Amino acid sequence: MKILVFILSILVPALSYAKPFFPSHDSCAGKEKSQACEVLLNEDGFLVDAVTGKKLSETSEDTGTMSTNWLYIYGDKYVLEHLDFSSSKSSSWVVFSYTKQQVVVDRIYSFSQVISAASIATWYGYECRVGEGRLINEKDQAFSESAVSAYCGKAARNSLKLRKETPDSSMGVDIAINIPVYSSGGTVDSSTYLFFDTDKPDFFQMACYSNCKVKPDGAAITYVGRISKNTWFLGDIKHNSCASEGGYKYKNSSEKIVFDGCVEAGGMKLTEYAAGGKMPRAQFVGKTEGDGYKGEWVSKSGDGKKYSFFMFPLIIH
Repeated sequence: MKILVFILSILVPALSYAKPFFPSHDSCAGKEKSQACEVLLNEDGFLVDAVTGKKLSETSEDTGTMSTNWLYIYGDKYVLEHLDFSSSKSSSWVVFSYTKQQVVVDRIYSFSQVISAASIATWYGYECRVGEGRLINEKDQAFSESAVSAYCGKAARNSLKLRKETPDSSMGVDIAINIPVYSSGGTVDSSTYLFFDTDKPDFFQMACYSNCKVKPDGAAITYVGRISKNTWFLGDIKHNSCASEGGYKYKNSSEKIVFDGCVEAGGMKLTEYAAGGKMPRAQFVGKTEGDGYKGEWVSKSGDGKKYSFFMFPLIIH
């Protein structure tokens, strides 16, 4: 194993990392808020327009002695996070966009934990998919409460399965959770999410395993992946049968490695190229695994090197 890691570190110098590589999320609250934020969470717990100061709801977000709220910008969406530090360790995220002073809620996630008499953690929660809905603000509800009331219907504390056995234990996934999905107030489906390097649900360390309906057809999809056991990467693919294209990069590297090839039902075969040219350097040859892919990264340099890989899509970016 040490020899394998050493060889890979020579092939991609200084790019091997044991921890997963996820995009950064910038704060839209507090003193270190990003200049990119068009919406802010102010000190009084209100979501406000960053330019006009107009409140997006007439009631502030609930903050107790054992909980906190925060707002982030993550890719092309905003994420309002609520964390409870009591024994329930509950957490929720309202994902929305803000365009031309209009709020469009996309998804809502809610998780909470119950410890049984046998000290076994059981997770409860749900996901609500909204699509192109606009937030309906109630005067006596905070922004997050309005979103849940408007789009989640009767969704409440439905049992989640906390699985110590992941879809593939070699992937380094700490937990994989299957959750019920609500739309228009009713249960329409279920999806499975993977959480890397964490023992509880964390939106910013989450990837889709199956049935997450990440992006519309024709849009580029961002993936988190790993080659061998240590080399994590972020990549994007614009799916278009055998005219698919995209690229990936490693943490702390400015180089984006481009690839093209076939991504079709059942699998992928993508050829990556050396920097500055069209000389084939390697291929990703894999089969579908849920909404992602698993297979082999195969060197085309004549050295016969092969390493296992996997990649799964992020929910937003």
